[in-house]
Amino acid sequence: MPTRKMVWTLVLFTAICATPPTAMTAPKGIEVDVGTDDIDLVNRVVHFTLNRDADSASLQVFGEKGELLGEQVEIYNGAKAGTKLAISWPELPPGTENFRIDLKFTDMKEYWVGLTICRFSGMVPHEEVVFESGKWEIRAGEAPKLDNAIPKIIEMLERSKACSENDRALYIAGHTDRVGSNADNLELSRKRAHSIAQYLLANGLGDQKIQVYVRGFGEEALAVKTEDNVDEARNRRADYIVSNYQPEIVGPGSWVRIK
Repeated sequence: MPTRKMVWTLVLFTAICATPPTAMTAPKGIEVDVGTDDIDLVNRVVHFTLNRDADSASLQVFGEKGELLGEQVEIYNGAKAGTKLAISWPELPPGTENFRIDLKFTDMKEYWVGLTICRFSGMVPHEEVVFESGKWEIRAGEAPKLDNAIPKIIEMLERSKACSENDRALYIAGHTDRVGSNADNLELSRKRAHSIAQYLLANGLGDQKIQVYVRGFGEEALAVKTEDNVDEARNRRADYIVSNYQPEIVGPGSWVRIK
């Protein structure tokens, strides 16, 4: 698992949503301040400030199927408004990649405000489309592979609803082997990712409530390390990722939204 805090900045920017307090739970004006640099999911700690004297904070961590994975309560004994506070939680079970954290921050008058942090990322299994050398058009004989991938993508979208229904996106990442120039491969991988995305949108995903992004990585994110100009089929591939944050794949360029 990555340990660089920056890895999570994008996750948290898109995946955090504050739960507005109701008239029964909080008076007008109670606020919690949690910045993108205040949440470290790797080291399992959230830093925050309240605009009122703080009594306590509690959290529960849930797995992808809604199962409770852990919980924690911290007492602050009236820490003054604006004091930087923290709450952490136990280490999650091995292999836990997707989870939701519900937090509740309470002041000394027992008013509270909530916050939810959610992480989901799923790689969609599929059969790779084979393109003609130097081309990016989807050939008729290859189209069934994409047709077969569509229900798998929809199934992954259904899984992601437990985390978030509004922030989900499909990311198509194109890759090549090391035959040819780096610049040509980069452009070719981008065009192939775009062709795949356009086909999926036109043949079943267009009506789904989802954003779609594409990005070409060329030969910069090899599945199998090779020397230059080595023909390696396993490197000529595309990743289909359903996630509520932009995947951290090292390489040039940035994700481009097409829907």
